[in-house]
Amino acid sequence: MKFFKKVLSLLLVCSLILAVTACSKSDPEKEIDTSGDTVIDKKDDDKQDDKKEPAPKSGEKRIINIGTWWVQYYDSSHGALEDDPTYSGTLAAQLKFDVVKKIEEKYNVEFYWQNLTYEGTRESINTSILAGAPDCDIYLVELSFGIPAALNGLATDLKTILPADSDLFTDQNVITYLDLGDGKANLLKRVEAASTIEATYPLAFNLQMLQDNNLEDPRELVKRGEWTWDKFMEYCKVLTQDTDGDGTTDQYGYSGFHQETFEQLLMSNGASVASTTTEALSSAATGEVLQMISDMYNVDKVCYPYDFTDNASDSMRFQYRDGSVGFWPSAAWIAAQNADYDYTGANGVTLEFDTVYVQWPVGPSGNANTNGGKVSAGEYYIIPAGVEDPELVYNVLYDMWNWYDGDASIRDDEETLYWWYAVTGKDEALQNANFDVMYDVGSREVFELWNNLGFFYDFNGLIDGTVTAAQFQETYKQQVQDALDAYFK
Repeated sequence: MKFFKKVLSLLLVCSLILAVTACSKSDPEKEIDTSGDTVIDKKDDDKQDDKKEPAPKSGEKRIINIGTWWVQYYDSSHGALEDDPTYSGTLAAQLKFDVVKKIEEKYNVEFYWQNLTYEGTRESINTSILAGAPDCDIYLVELSFGIPAALNGLATDLKTILPADSDLFTDQNVITYLDLGDGKANLLKRVEAASTIEATYPLAFNLQMLQDNNLEDPRELVKRGEWTWDKFMEYCKVLTQDTDGDGTTDQYGYSGFHQETFEQLLMSNGASVASTTTEALSSAATGEVLQMISDMYNVDKVCYPYDFTDNASDSMRFQYRDGSVGFWPSAAWIAAQNADYDYTGANGVTLEFDTVYVQWPVGPSGNANTNGGKVSAGEYYIIPAGVEDPELVYNVLYDMWNWYDGDASIRDDEETLYWWYAVTGKDEALQNANFDVMYDVGSREVFELWNNLGFFYDFNGLIDGTVTAAQFQETYKQQVQDALDAYFK
């Protein structure tokens, strides 16, 4: 198995190395294809010269265009598996290629991915659909602009189109939808393991550092229901040390970019900011989260000194790499960006310690059984309002996503998902364990708009101690409510 994986990874090296540009919620200019095979950078997408123009109609055959912002495979323009430069001989690639012809013959259609660029996709949605003549039959969307489009009637409600026994409303084996609380089904998402684990940020720890300090593996505490904020802080205090005796702290219990820290602590405490039409920033549970962050930096001082420059998103996310940090928020793309482990078979291991993923500790208002683990994110699609024959369009999308013909064991095969395993560790057992944690937290997805309301929160004051938790709540609670009013209006 490992030998096969190494061979496969060498064939994928070109595309996987590009994973250094993988996205985070804090950097909307970058995005990663959830298959782990194709990575794009929105900042450069206007420069791409391989953008395809909409295919002309031929006779009575229906042409279906899918608006996206990077080149995707496969569609009716491709005549060989090798048209995808990342093709590596996998069964999944063959089936995705074969399903194109099956769809063409079954529905008398041709379908094409249209690289509109990121801004071009947003513009097309906001202009052509509003004008009643959508440029595309399907659009890939980010929730930051997909949710407003859905709430403002620019997306087709599939509950008005499809029969009640459709997979979308029953088993959801192939497609699911994001429930916005309005009773509609218009933001569509593929059901697959990769979609579950994408955009997950489990808590990572330096295994050897914890072992050197005689701290029990947090995964064992999770099993016993003892992994709490209090226990986490005990660990962080132990790990925060002056290791060379020069009078200056040089090892810290925690480091992380503030957005992941805040978001994950929110979910671990059963709290929210903007998960309904009413703001919850001012709630007691969210106040506990803000106080926790303030105390970590200013009272217990267990956090690596925060970088308040514009480089914080990188510097704080990758500080763990020098071995001076016990815990940090991680993600597959973070581990891959600097090739922490030898996932390509060519780079060598670049970390001297093992990274282990664990669920975030449970806060005083949280519940391990009900806490969210992932804020809704990743690839969503809409069928625009006003499109011709939306049921046909949906069926094409369904069959395209069902390239495995209902056999989820092919779709979620470990070899197909190899990248998601390999980037997190050099040991296969640890890779499997880390994947399981990502899958667990990704399976507990929750709807939360706090980071998509169109304004920025100044966390610097909270982190440097010049703003209290209560002051933070008072400063932003009305802005959150006003933004929610505009969002759901």
